[in-house]
This record gives sequence, structure tokens and C-alpha cells, in this order.
Amino acid sequence: MGALLWIITFVLLSTEKAFSKPNLHDPAPPRLPKGELHALLIAGSVYWSNYRHQADVAHAYKLLLRKGVKAENVVVMMFDDIAHHPMNPYPGKLFNRPHGEDVYEGIKIDYKGWTVNSTNFLNVLQGNANKVHGGNGRVINSKSDDRIFVYFTDHGGDGLIGFPKDDDVVTKKQLYDALQEMHKNKKYSQLVIYLEACESGSMFDGILTSDINVYAVTAANTWEPSFGEFCNNDMNLPCLADEFSLNWMEDSEKHDLDMENLETQYEDVKALTTGSTVSRYGNLNLTDEPVVWFEGDHMEKKTTTTFMKLNVNDKGHSKSLWPARDIELMYLQNELKKKPVDSLEAKNLKQKIAEIYENRRHVEALFLNLATDLMPNANDKKDVFDKRNSVKDLTCHHEVVKTFLSTCRNVNKFGYAFKYIYVLNNLCVKMGDSKKIIDSIHTICSTASNQ
Repeated sequence: MGALLWIITFVLLSTEKAFSKPNLHDPAPPRLPKGELHALLIAGSVYWSNYRHQADVAHAYKLLLRKGVKAENVVVMMFDDIAHHPMNPYPGKLFNRPHGEDVYEGIKIDYKGWTVNSTNFLNVLQGNANKVHGGNGRVINSKSDDRIFVYFTDHGGDGLIGFPKDDDVVTKKQLYDALQEMHKNKKYSQLVIYLEACESGSMFDGILTSDINVYAVTAANTWEPSFGEFCNNDMNLPCLADEFSLNWMEDSEKHDLDMENLETQYEDVKALTTGSTVSRYGNLNLTDEPVVWFEGDHMEKKTTTTFMKLNVNDKGHSKSLWPARDIELMYLQNELKKKPVDSLEAKNLKQKIAEIYENRRHVEALFLNLATDLMPNANDKKDVFDKRNSVKDLTCHHEVVKTFLSTCRNVNKFGYAFKYIYVLNNLCVKMGDSKKIIDSIHTICSTASNQ
């Protein structure tokens, strides 16, 4: 009798299991990473027309904390001249979307003003607390099992990214050397970089080998500009955001980051970003990892809906994308249309616009004179301006770029000189000798400054 009862029970349980549908909505428990997550957020610009960069970083800071990243593990570098700028009609506030949430509220900034520079950035990233100057001295204090997320937004050029001081940049060589040093010193297990800048792909193209476990996503490929977004807004503000930046942040806000991996985020953001070609480099095996490993904490309860409702109130607003290098000029031209023709404000705006055009002519003449001096053959000179080559000779590129920006004073006053940095790289490719190029730079720039 006991055996018969057991058989009947077994058959009933088997039948129930066979006819019940599996719950496809119950995900497998997420894999747990080792170590801690550290984040470094950098807005590398200054001045009112670059509003979007600081709004981007303030938004990223809010996002990471709301996704569970510990505030003590986040380092922020931001000039902080925008929220309290005299031209800001919303004092003490920053917006990343039209009529969205104030993203500035609650941000903790570790490096402000001119302490936002290339030297501090490289030392903060590498955890060199004894080498930073100014700020509160905080660095990425990571260990071998830890993960690091770096988000940088500013202007860029072929093999460089900019900082507030006109001649201060981090070159491809400097970033490459820093990453190699970090890997050698076991400063991380996995490192993810999101980089917003014109030609941002040129910072990683050809150098990020998979063995150092770094994965980089860039707003643009090696030769394109990136784009500002919400530039024609009704808030009397410059461009509120960068297109790529806003896209990756809103993608993170919309999803459970335990369930989305880096591959899916890349594909989503690439599809949404229409102004430039979102690109990626490095160890693509990392794209299998969940986004939460780099932008959140899997143990935290995510409260994304409140933020999304506050931050996506932009009905009736077009994306109004402007190329990053033209944003200051286009902003001033837009403002000029709003002013009475004979007003003092209109006169000042016209003067500023004329100054930008004059600077552009000056920049173009410098590069033309430099190419003419070094490439007397017409076909060679044409190649230097027409072709785009990957930055492979890191030393020549680094030495020539640093010399050019430090010798030709005020050449990058409006960020326009970055557009022609590829010419310097092409000269390195053609000549393979930085000394001759540097000698010519000194001659051309000294002549120009005396005119």
C-alpha cells in the first residue's frame, strides 16, 4: 500500500511539472564581481558656451550614486564656472535636458578651477596621491580586484583631449602610458572608459590590446566631430548636453543594469547617436559583463523611474544637434538674432563673432605655412591636408603637439586648432622626425606672433 501511494504521488507531481509553464521572467541570479567599483568623472572645459560638459558630468554623478555607487569611490574634476555663472538664468542649477531635473544639486567636486588639468587627471587616474596639486587630494585608490569607470567629456583632436587651459592636453601617448603603468601596477581588474570628444576614437585606435583589460567607447570615430544636443532650447541656455553622453546615461536610467550588458548598451547608444559614429576599442570580451559592474552596485535597489520622469520632460524640443567645434560660434550667432540691430549687446556679439572668424583664419594660415615650409612639393603638401592617418608614432605626435600648443600662443583660444592637429600627425608620418617639425613650428609661430 505504501509503495502504491508513493507511485501515485510521483505521477501527480510529474504531471503538474510537465504541464506547468516555466517562468521566463525570472532571470538567473547575477554574477557577482570581485572587488569594488571606482569612478572618475571629468569635464575638461571652461566658459559659458561649454555649458553642456559640466551638465553631462553632474548628470553622470547623479546617475552613478542613484545606481548604488559609493560617493567615496567617485572622484569629480570640473571647473565649476557654469552653475553660478552671471549669465545663468537659473543660478546654482544645471540642466541636461530642456526643463529637466537640476543635475547640479548635490554634486561633490574634488578638483575645481585650474586644478582641472592634465597632470592632476593622470595622477588621479593612477592613484598617485603624492603628485596631485590642489583640490582635496582624492585619487582613484583602487586595488587589483577592483573595477574602474572613467567618463571624460570635452573638446578633442587627432590623438588628444583638452583641458581648461588652452595649451593643456593629454595626448594619446600620455593616456597609453598611464594605462600601461596602471596595468603593470595591478591597479584594476577591468577598466571601462566612455569618452566624449571630437575625433575621440583616435585616442585608442591601434593601441588598446586586449591583454590590459581596458574597454573604451567613444562618441566619434577617429576623424569625426562629436555633437552637442538641445542647442536650440527655450531656456536661454547654450547646448544642454552632448548627444553620445546623454544617450548612454539615459540608456542606463531606463534599464536594470544587472540585466543589461555592455554590448547591449553599446548597440543601443550607437543606434541612438545620429550625429557621429559611436566606436569602441580594446578588450571586447568585457562587453559580456553587466553594465552594473561599471555604473552601479548590484546589491542596491534601483530607483530610476523618479529620475526619468523628471529628466525627460522635453516634449516639443528637437534634438537640435550642433557640431562641437562650431557651438560657440553658432550660439553667438543665435544670440545676435535676438538682439535689437543697433544695440550695444548686438555690437559686442558681432565683435566676438568677428574675433572667432579671425582666429580661424589665423589657425588655418599657421598650418598652411607649416606644411609649406616642410613640404615644398605640392603633392606632398596636398597629402598632408587631404589624408587621415592613425596616430602610430606616439612619441613624434606627442612632442610635436605639445610644442605647437605651447609655442603658438592663443592658437587654441576657441578650440579650433584641434581641428587641424591631424596635419601634425601627417607630418610625423611623412617625415618620421619630430626635430625638423619642431624647428619649423618655432620659426612659423615666432614669425606669426611678430606680425
